[in-house]
Amino acid sequence: RELAAARAAREQAAAARSRRAEDSELAAARTPDPSPRGAGGRAMPVQGQVVREFRAAGEGGAAGGLTIQAGAGARVVSPCGGRAVFAAPFRSFGQLLIVDCGEGYHFVLAGLDRLDAAPGQRLLGGEPVGQLGAGSGRPALYLELRRNGRPVDPRGFLGGG
Repeated sequence: RELAAARAAREQAAAARSRRAEDSELAAARTPDPSPRGAGGRAMPVQGQVVREFRAAGEGGAAGGLTIQAGAGARVVSPCGGRAVFAAPFRSFGQLLIVDCGEGYHFVLAGLDRLDAAPGQRLLGGEPVGQLGAGSGRPALYLELRRNGRPVDPRGFLGGG
């Protein structure tokens, strides 16, 4: 009887260790290093051409992010692992997504025609989150990275683009 109880306790401990290891692996996969310092090399959230750079002058003043022109119906992916803190239509920006990447970093993605993310949803870096319009003309994604509420150049996070 004591032998069976000891065996059951060892099995429970092994199962708990296995669950903790799986949880750690999942957390690591969902939470890549959110810091843009030297962390470049991540892919742009949409394949296309940057038509307006960070801080470039234009209508409405200096740009607080990048504008990326892409093909009609282009898939948009999350630029980081984190949580969707806003996902809905917003003023004239179309569908807008804000991803909390941790450590005070937030990505704003605006101009989507379709959103495939919901507020509160956990997102993986590179996970599809929406699509640009499929109508005539060249749709564009506006991409802004904020650190503690202030715009910073997203290229340092994404790596050149």
